[in-house]
Amino acid sequence: MHSNSRSEHAVGLGDADNNRQGHSRGLAYLHDDMSIVHGNLTANNVLLDEQCNPKISDIGLSRLMTTEANSNVLAAAGALGYRAPELSKLKKANAKTDVYSLGVIILELLTGKTPAESTNGMDLPQWVASIVKEEWTSEVFDLELMRDAASGPVGDELMDTLKLALHCVDPAPSVRPEAWEVLRQLEQIRPGSDGGAGPSEEGSARTSCARQELREEKESFR
Repeated sequence: MHSNSRSEHAVGLGDADNNRQGHSRGLAYLHDDMSIVHGNLTANNVLLDEQCNPKISDIGLSRLMTTEANSNVLAAAGALGYRAPELSKLKKANAKTDVYSLGVIILELLTGKTPAESTNGMDLPQWVASIVKEEWTSEVFDLELMRDAASGPVGDELMDTLKLALHCVDPAPSVRPEAWEVLRQLEQIRPGSDGGAGPSEEGSARTSCARQELREEKESFR
């Protein structure tokens, strides 16, 4: 997520909302409208335009790679901290592994921490979940976001977004939401943030419609 060397973690709260919705909108478009699994979603292949709207790149490359090359890409994603745990056995990405990567990116935006850096032997999702379990949740968030959220209802929005991100990185793939569900929930948490749509903005119309009731969000985190 780089544009003109500007750090993603340095953006304000409004830009961060744009980014989260934009990532989700782009991924929902790929999955629902294009039937494409990205397979290697990381911060490095999400670019920001001048308005800080995210644009997903490297789309469809997994279809062109040999099995060996694809395994190498997944291994690299694992080293960076974005790979879903089940890919160590499956060796083939799917929509739910993409959602896991999306969840890691959202956690990266919320915490200001790089997923490649382990904390006390834990990866980023494990570290965040451990902090939440100990009820020290306020220590999770990036200081820039906390300064912006010092007043008003924004703190609740951050908490709701954190819960959603942890839902995305649940170790059980079946529990993770679909990308369009992530977008819908983000739109409910922060109405009016119109992030970029990755490869296209056409997916936003579909994901904004109530296609079905969302599954109840889990109250506890792993």
